[in-house]
Amino acid sequence: MGHDRSRILIIEDDSATRELLGEYLETEGEFEILPAQDAWTGFHILGKEDVDLVLLDVMLPDESGFSLCTRIKSAKSGFLPIILVTALNSVSDRVKGLEAGADDFISKPICRQELVARARSHLRTKRMMDRVEEYRLELSRFNQRLKEEVHQRTVQLSTALAELKRAKEEVEMTRLEIVERLGIAAEYRDLDTGMHVRRMATFVAELARAYGLPPETVELYRLAAPMHDIGKMGVKDHVLLKPTQLEEGEVELIREHTLIGARILANPRTELMVIAQQMARGHHERWDGSGYPDGIKGEEIPLPARICAVADVFDALTSGRVYRPVGMSVQETAEDILAGAGTRFDPRVVEAFRGARGRLEAALQEVSI
Repeated sequence: MGHDRSRILIIEDDSATRELLGEYLETEGEFEILPAQDAWTGFHILGKEDVDLVLLDVMLPDESGFSLCTRIKSAKSGFLPIILVTALNSVSDRVKGLEAGADDFISKPICRQELVARARSHLRTKRMMDRVEEYRLELSRFNQRLKEEVHQRTVQLSTALAELKRAKEEVEMTRLEIVERLGIAAEYRDLDTGMHVRRMATFVAELARAYGLPPETVELYRLAAPMHDIGKMGVKDHVLLKPTQLEEGEVELIREHTLIGARILANPRTELMVIAQQMARGHHERWDGSGYPDGIKGEEIPLPARICAVADVFDALTSGRVYRPVGMSVQETAEDILAGAGTRFDPRVVEAFRGARGRLEAALQEVSI
């Protein structure tokens, strides 16, 4: 409260009663008395002094105690107990006092023991309410500090997440660029430098989508496709770039690119690289088991390789090569692929090709520009 003794404001116009109330309380040694002879003086004291309890006469010369009680309760933010000192004992007067905000009543003539007991009781309540208010204010300050700290941490976290996202995007872009450049490196010695792997990425994605694979898997197929011929890096130039028909031994050397690619992509640690290795090793396998390098057939051939096989043939037949400067038409190529269903190719993949043919033809024109 800021004082050793509780401060009690006595607003009483009758000097004898005012002095008697003060004497009764001061003799206890625990109260400090602030006297006021009218409403104006009492309200003025409340405006500049700390007061713990108000004893308020109902019958004042300048304002009724009921009215002053209402004004005091409206003006004070904290809890300030008010005891109405009155000779009015009717129920209606007490109801009026309660409606004005009074906390208690004490009747005239004054009983010292009752006065002291009531004062102590309300001062205990005042101290308790003050502690509650202190706790409330401290909790409010704590909540405000917590809110500010949470906001600050949220900003810091948002910044960190944004930086992490940028770093992740940079890593992903770098990874994808490396994947694409690996595919381009495999095709670098071809006249069609880089375009084959870009077309293959598009064709494989379109076939995978038409086959019914989910979007995230389609994207993995698209990213893996450029590496399907990475094993060509291990094939000699005089074989890979030979403009005339290959001899039997040279054919075997060409076929080794599937095994070389599988070795380059061995021990994959991500789903993307697993798919890439399956494409690199198995895109020359045939549905009837007459392909290479393993001679497996049907669904023994991994799905990525079965899809890649159709996309690879579509691109090979429609594009120029060292041994064939001008590619076949899309119509001729489509007829060749459809005829291979059940022998060279997975019938379901061929059916997907049939459904995606329009998009593949559009992609062929777009990617070749």
